Amino acid sequence: MKLSELALQSRVASSTLKHWIRVGILPPGRLRNKTTAVYDERHVDRALLILLMRDEYRASVEQIRALTSLIDDGTSTLEVMNACQAFALGTPPGSAADPELAEYRERTYELMRRRDWRGCPGAAEQGLVHALATASKVGLDYDVDHLMAYADALEPLAARNVSALGPTGSPDQVARRMLAAINARARQLVAVSSLAHAAASIRAAIERGDAPEDLARPPARG
Repeated sequence: MKLSELALQSRVASSTLKHWIRVGILPPGRLRNKTTAVYDERHVDRALLILLMRDEYRASVEQIRALTSLIDDGTSTLEVMNACQAFALGTPPGSAADPELAEYRERTYELMRRRDWRGCPGAAEQGLVHALATASKVGLDYDVDHLMAYADALEPLAARNVSALGPTGSPDQVARRMLAAINARARQLVAVSSLAHAAASIRAAIERGDAPEDLARPPARG
């Protein structure tokens, strides 16, 4: 396909595609002659991955290049998925060995041991360590029993999500599906958590007598 067709299929302007080629995150096309290059589905997959990273995650060119270079080096699917988690979670470099996080690292390890969860070392494990430390700073200190309660709810969902997404397709397709899923899942979990906290606050206000009994009920079924 020509560059114009690549732009149409990826929904990215030709000028943007040319910029991505210049900065080295989109492979150049195969030269058909001195003035014309042709592109294939590999370029479509890469353009859609870059588009998602740019628009959904506000990723820099350097961040995009780090992931796409890993893919181009022939890295395994599991390693690509781990890199996607590292990027999406935004865990600071060096946190895996930070002695100040030792307490939260041990909580994470204990959770993994109790549930026989694999993935150590890995981006998700390090992300949880950092998240626990961050939560503790604002007064939300979760012990292993709290984490087990979350895991009880999330593990069955995780198995279904993995089955639905699957590791099939090109590395770019796998990375794009995973990053899109992480973003959507995070939004959903935050929204459900926020709804639960709002409901708890309203319930407490009703119990104190500060709010009417029928406050903020959802509409009746039609």
